[in-house]
Amino acid sequence: MNNSQKLHDDPRLVLIHPPAVSKRYLKTKFMPYGMAVLYSFLAEHDVPVVQFDFLMDYLFGKTGVIDYFDPRNAFTEQDFFCALRGGFSHAGIRDFVDTYSNRLIQDAGMYAFSIVSYQQFWASLLIADRIRRMNERAVIVFGGPFITIKPPESFVPFGIADYWVKGSGEEPLLLLYRLSRGDSDIDRATIPGLVFYDSERLICNPQSHLPAEEERPPDFSGLPLESYRYDHPLTGKETFFLPYRIAKGCPSRCSFCTGRLVDRYDCKSVDKIVSELKSLAGRYETNMVQFADASINGHPVLLAKLCDRLVRDFPDIRWYSYAKIDAFDASLLRKVKAAGCFSLFWGAESAHQPTIRLLGKHFRVADMFRLLDEAVDLGIKNYLHLMYNVPHESDADVEKIIGLVERYRNCDLVSFLPQRFLLEPQTAMFEHPQKYGLTNVRRVGKTVFDREQYIYDEISGPDHIRVELRDELHREALAETLEWIRYRNLVNSEKGLSRFLLSLPFHLRKFSAGSPFLRKIHQTVTNWIESRNDGIQEQL
Repeated sequence: MNNSQKLHDDPRLVLIHPPAVSKRYLKTKFMPYGMAVLYSFLAEHDVPVVQFDFLMDYLFGKTGVIDYFDPRNAFTEQDFFCALRGGFSHAGIRDFVDTYSNRLIQDAGMYAFSIVSYQQFWASLLIADRIRRMNERAVIVFGGPFITIKPPESFVPFGIADYWVKGSGEEPLLLLYRLSRGDSDIDRATIPGLVFYDSERLICNPQSHLPAEEERPPDFSGLPLESYRYDHPLTGKETFFLPYRIAKGCPSRCSFCTGRLVDRYDCKSVDKIVSELKSLAGRYETNMVQFADASINGHPVLLAKLCDRLVRDFPDIRWYSYAKIDAFDASLLRKVKAAGCFSLFWGAESAHQPTIRLLGKHFRVADMFRLLDEAVDLGIKNYLHLMYNVPHESDADVEKIIGLVERYRNCDLVSFLPQRFLLEPQTAMFEHPQKYGLTNVRRVGKTVFDREQYIYDEISGPDHIRVELRDELHREALAETLEWIRYRNLVNSEKGLSRFLLSLPFHLRKFSAGSPFLRKIHQTVTNWIESRNDGIQEQL
């Protein structure tokens, strides 16, 4: 299809943060930082741009909901692909598509989807298909972390989009917009990050990168700002957090994570950070900031200088972020505390030194404990990510996790966020399994809407069947600890609940296995606690 065929009367470019097709998506009220940065850049270049955040509506709204993993709102693969062919054998999918597509501008010239997760990808296909049917001349673009990380064969075969963008979307979208408006001097082959078909040949241009210093501050024009407020246990009712990042990319190379693929690590200058933060705080009338960095201390020297400037120029700021254990010390902790930090999220994953090394971490367990103790003394709230069922997991791993939790069991300033290990495609461990003692890696047969899962044998160790048996035994050994963490996190997120309500369901669980009556009471109390919590997760 040539450019003249794509030319449309309405010049607007529509940015879409799509909904998902499963509410297993992390339930947060975070503003769509990436999309808002794109909006800011495009508006600066005189592109008539509008933006829609449908993910927020999907997670917290009550209408137009499908949820693949909820029996009440589920659908089948056949239902989904029938809808993509225009059949709509499933009324819920039709209502879902109607709900979101009807809110869009119907005749815009370009629609660009900012896709973070695979669950958003499926929803994007449904909405983009409706756009294509009602506005066949529109240019449709898919981008975002999901498209950046995944190989083209993960998304290109589903079609619907005209273009896919890998990496920073600012320059590709601007050039595509100008191309769609008839600028014949633009060659698609020179647009960074662009994936597209030229006749029958798939073209994949090198990934797009925009230096951090050139990233524009986010602009949330047109978004329902009041809907992002929520009651935060540390900052109070109706808190409004502004997302911002001091650096692009991830400074770490963890073996289990794909974060390294999204962007190269690159920092902004202290002058830029402070001036933009102050401007944003004034515009949106809040001093609360969510630093959206992969690790706030990827460049410890820059962070120290930034803290000194914040103390001087923005003393009222309050913020939280992710942080690396191995690039922090007591001195830097004191600086971030003085500069407004009230909470840090640590990617600890393990308290067993051999596993820490396997996962690509570079800290010592003793240093982690010293850091946590220092942070507690300063009054900083700490959230530790933990991982279980990791490759080569031993009894010592389980004992170390239990010991870590027990060490801070009575400390309100340390909380835990455990999750089960999954071997993810595109991770270093997946791409180079032998380096990590793995072999015979193959995918588990799941539906396309399930998170990709792979099983493996361990070199000079158990095969996948015995790995699964070992993992099950370790989950049983951790069951009481994991249940305690669950209830503690629920109660800590709701100030109105007492320690008694924390202990009641926890102790009921231990006695309910042999009693239907106690099981019913246990479930009733648990449901009541969860119903008091709006489900917002305190993590990035």
